[in-house]
Amino acid sequence: MHAIARFVGLDLRSMRPNAKFLIIPAGIVVVAVLVLSAVLLSPYLLIPAMSCLAVLNTVMHLFGNDERGRLDTLYAALGIRRQHVVLGRYATCLLMLIAFTVAGTLVAPVAALAFGAEFEWAVVAAVAVASVTLIGMLLAAQLPAFFATGPGPIRIVAVFPPAIIMAVIFGAWGFPAVRTAVLSWLDVANPARLTVAAIATLSILGLASTTLSARLYARRDL
Repeated sequence: MHAIARFVGLDLRSMRPNAKFLIIPAGIVVVAVLVLSAVLLSPYLLIPAMSCLAVLNTVMHLFGNDERGRLDTLYAALGIRRQHVVLGRYATCLLMLIAFTVAGTLVAPVAALAFGAEFEWAVVAAVAVASVTLIGMLLAAQLPAFFATGPGPIRIVAVFPPAIIMAVIFGAWGFPAVRTAVLSWLDVANPARLTVAAIATLSILGLASTTLSARLYARRDL
């Protein structure tokens, strides 16, 4: 556990020098989402949008740092086992996903107040859990590819899934019937049950994904 926490610390420190390259795109996306949310009068859209940023920004940035700085060699020199690199990187990605989702959750009520839109904390809780689950599943699918090849071969392809997810969400939200049906379901959904289901789903997928990533990374020639 100490080795994993140590690696998470290395990951977070590696992001610090180029923080502006994370903040600027995030700011642009947030402004665009705020405009769309104002048009659709739905601040809830901020939450999945921020969750998607965790994939668009964090994953490619971290693996890009590894490639540019040959950090994989540094990890070996520091005595960090490849298995700990994998587990630490998953922990960092999950931490950033939760942090981005919480940020979206905190901005949503402010946006609702500014837009004069309806706002329900029960809906927010359900949307946040659903966002973490959906993007967590996407991370579980993508990370083995990053560990197998590095960011180069899949850098462009990796952008499309979160972008498509957001396009589908915003596109569907533009239809009043869909919006009403989804909000009605979220309003009566039990956040506790959703959370338990999310934890179970992500635990199973996470275990399978980390096992695959560890095997692929162990075979990779650094």
